[in-house]
Amino acid sequence: MSRFLYPGSRKYAQEMPGSCVMSKQAQNLDAIHLKSNNRLPLYRSVNSVTILVDYASKYGIESEALLYGSGIQPHDLSDPEMFISPRQEMTVFRRIIELIPDPKLGLHVGRNYNISANGKVAIPAMFCDTFLDFIKMMFRYIEVTLAYFRYDLSVKGNLAYLKKEELIDLGDLRRFVTDRELMSVYMMASGALGSPLLIHEARLAYPKPEYASYVQEVFSCPVTFGADENVITFDKRFLAQPLPMANPLARNAYEKECRRVSLRLKEQGSTLDKILQELMFQEEGIPTLEQLARRLNVSPRTLRRHLTSEGTSYKALVNGMRKQKALDLLNTTGYSIERIAAELGYSDVPNFYHAFKGWTGTVPGEYRKKKDPQERQAPFGKAGRSTPA
Repeated sequence: MSRFLYPGSRKYAQEMPGSCVMSKQAQNLDAIHLKSNNRLPLYRSVNSVTILVDYASKYGIESEALLYGSGIQPHDLSDPEMFISPRQEMTVFRRIIELIPDPKLGLHVGRNYNISANGKVAIPAMFCDTFLDFIKMMFRYIEVTLAYFRYDLSVKGNLAYLKKEELIDLGDLRRFVTDRELMSVYMMASGALGSPLLIHEARLAYPKPEYASYVQEVFSCPVTFGADENVITFDKRFLAQPLPMANPLARNAYEKECRRVSLRLKEQGSTLDKILQELMFQEEGIPTLEQLARRLNVSPRTLRRHLTSEGTSYKALVNGMRKQKALDLLNTTGYSIERIAAELGYSDVPNFYHAFKGWTGTVPGEYRKKKDPQERQAPFGKAGRSTPA
């Protein structure tokens, strides 16, 4: 692996000729304030899951075991036009966390979410003139990436601040997804620059983990855990740095494909799909119909009329969402029944038992026992290893 692609190579970057050199057309960096889209796309490329399957195979875990419960088939992974939902991808996240119980897993797999993994947008972006232009293009087509965050870039003093805010309540996946995206951002930025992006400081919004010293060692910077927000800072001069691969013709050619994929993603999904996604990923419990209508920028009457035309009701959608989420957690995690009930918004576990029996005819514990033991493997799978091959 090239040295510049390995976090922690600060000394190497400082020795790179021309590092952080300002371009002749350097803009007024202090005036910069950019934001990416604040909605999670309904669908995304299956490429993210392909990366996880490849990573898990190093531990002897078969694709069928990792994909269990997601609705994704192994043959789907070879289709470049295949889209999956965030719920499907998050099901695979939970499976790989269960099958490979490595607390640093998010950081490790994040190395593979580099420019090639986000190629539809990252490749045209790396042909931009400057690093700032690279970021602008990544923000413009954020729905083509594999992000679960809204990004915000601003400048204060000599530092650039790249903040990220969850687009949905990541819940039990917060640390894994935060680590994965932190590493992915670093890998793509360093790949575009041709040398490491030197991070001045990182602040992460999850509690201090057992591998805190490893994070600091990896990124060679102070790291604060339990922060109010997720943010990394770096020297603002990086923003004006010319990219080594700058090529307007190549950028324009590859951006056409990026724009095509972006438009296709926006065309996917119905209004009902949007409603279901809003319900599935609410951070503050199940919203009322009126609250959901405001979120979707429609009137409550219009929302009711649309649901009626789809042959359903708001109450039925809420029950269906809770059932699906309960089955997902029972199928793909080892969470206790009490934790699953809490994840679904039940403060009273007996109420969850009652609802679950109404959905399935059995109680959660019995449902879990009846699942095929070949599908619910012990960590590392039936032919797995505790370390990669």
